[in-house]
Amino acid sequence: MTAPYLEIDGLRKVYRDVVATDRVDLTIAEGEFMTFLGPSGSGKSTTLYILAGFQDPTAGDVRLRGQSILSTPSHRRNIGMVFQRYSLFPHLTVAENVAFPLRIRRTARPEMAERVARALALVRLTGFDDRMPAQMSGGQQQRVALARALVYNPPVLLMDEPLSALDRKLREEIQHEIRRIHAETGVTILYVTHDQEEALRLSDRVAVFNNGRIEQVGTGESLYSVPSTRFVAEFMGDSAVLSGTVAQILADSAMIRLPDGTLVGPIALHGNAPDGATVDLLLRPERVAVATADRPGIATTAIDVVFLGNGTSVTCRTAWGEAFTVRLPWGHELIGSILPGMALSLRIPRDSAHAFPR
Repeated sequence: MTAPYLEIDGLRKVYRDVVATDRVDLTIAEGEFMTFLGPSGSGKSTTLYILAGFQDPTAGDVRLRGQSILSTPSHRRNIGMVFQRYSLFPHLTVAENVAFPLRIRRTARPEMAERVARALALVRLTGFDDRMPAQMSGGQQQRVALARALVYNPPVLLMDEPLSALDRKLREEIQHEIRRIHAETGVTILYVTHDQEEALRLSDRVAVFNNGRIEQVGTGESLYSVPSTRFVAEFMGDSAVLSGTVAQILADSAMIRLPDGTLVGPIALHGNAPDGATVDLLLRPERVAVATADRPGIATTAIDVVFLGNGTSVTCRTAWGEAFTVRLPWGHELIGSILPGMALSLRIPRDSAHAFPR
């Protein structure tokens, strides 16, 4: 049997009485784009720094092509790293910054010049060789950092929230460039972010971190549509919550009775919950069907309406007093006609909600 390309096995890191990562297990295929997604303090950056060799684990192992790399110093692991703050040398030109890893490796000058030119062309900065970092925009500096990390053809590229300092439009442009570079080079990328939209844009698979552990690994679509835990359901995309009770168990789903007696379902049920058990119903706001009060569904009243450009956000209150938000896409027949105080009927399609036992 062929060994996995990159394998994280039982990784644990403890700082005195703080557990930063706890039994992290993950296998990454060669050429895969894997994103570590989670809130601050969830263990994703600690895992990345252990891979880079900047920190030692308390327990566990990291294997590349079947061989442990933990005893190898960081500068000998031949792993590329791109940081959030660029980390360019301000007194060196663009070309000199990109060439720095090659100088450390004592690469011959002709080969060095060729590799630097190729790396700058890859990030679309040909002709910027003699610029100083201070003469470049934040997006251009991040491209230089990316070129420097790729110039020596590392087998693995680590990226620690590299776009968080950029504005939204520039961030999306660089995301497109990272996708293009990944497609052109085939390098294995491990990418850390707390932005779930960024993870969805970039990744082949996403590992969702929480409290030092990986809660679920999968494609963006599977994490969004079939979350295994409440945390994943709430972290991957927007959600709204209603209370209810289990009225009938149906294999891996259930009919849910709302406080006003309305039955909805079948809804995917996560975890064990007998008939009558209280559950939280997590809804995807953009998948809830919104209609006028004369249509069948959950009776609600609009209490706030916000135009968002590509749609409209409507906060509704149920007859029993719970408030939650739904989203109408651009072109919906009710956009422009809903006002606070208007009675609405909401229908919950089967794929728009998940039930989690309290």
